[in-house]
Amino acid sequence: MKRFWIKLGLVVMAVGTLGGVVSPSVASAKTKAKPTFTNTDLKRYYKSDKSKTAFYFKTYKAANKKTGQMLIFGDFGTTPNVKYGVPTSIKLSKNKRTLTTKYKLIKFTTTDGQTTTSLTKTVYTFKLTKKTSTTFTTKVTGSKANRRLGTTGKTYTYTKVKKSPAEAYAKKYVKPTLYKQYLKAFADSGALTEEQQEEYATKYADQGVTTMVNNFNYKS
Repeated sequence: MKRFWIKLGLVVMAVGTLGGVVSPSVASAKTKAKPTFTNTDLKRYYKSDKSKTAFYFKTYKAANKKTGQMLIFGDFGTTPNVKYGVPTSIKLSKNKRTLTTKYKLIKFTTTDGQTTTSLTKTVYTFKLTKKTSTTFTTKVTGSKANRRLGTTGKTYTYTKVKKSPAEAYAKKYVKPTLYKQYLKAFADSGALTEEQQEEYATKYADQGVTTMVNNFNYKS
């Protein structure tokens, strides 16, 4: 999947500056200012234990050596998957507390062993609101494999962290989910002993964890 964005006509934009309008909030002597977005916020991971999801903005250099962004969303819940998005616009509110991102999802189509990529025609939107220096809120919409960031759905609080949460989330949420699914599939087949069922269920669940982590921690 390396360099797949070259064919997508991605919007290239400056990363980490938000148009140069972002600066750390400064508290006055009398009133403590509400937290506002800083340049660092776009360079961090966001995780939510309650929703079992995480996301971040991925910085890369395109073929023309200009800097661009991807939005990577990991759903570590009942239907583990990773979605890749391409921001078409990122705007900061006047009070500098809400970041509105419009994006298109990247579709992967495999035919005769060949995988091609394209962008959805639909433009999705989500708003990330800063509550404290480390906590933010946004909404997750959809169900099962179709969950994504949006402007409708349930509101969750996300914690900003420096390190990718993918490995911890995959082991905590994805592995037991996949293990149960594989164990049931092998049991229903009736072709393996109980010991073999547990062995293979563990093996394939571990492989699923590795795939999930690698997909979330995408390396261009």
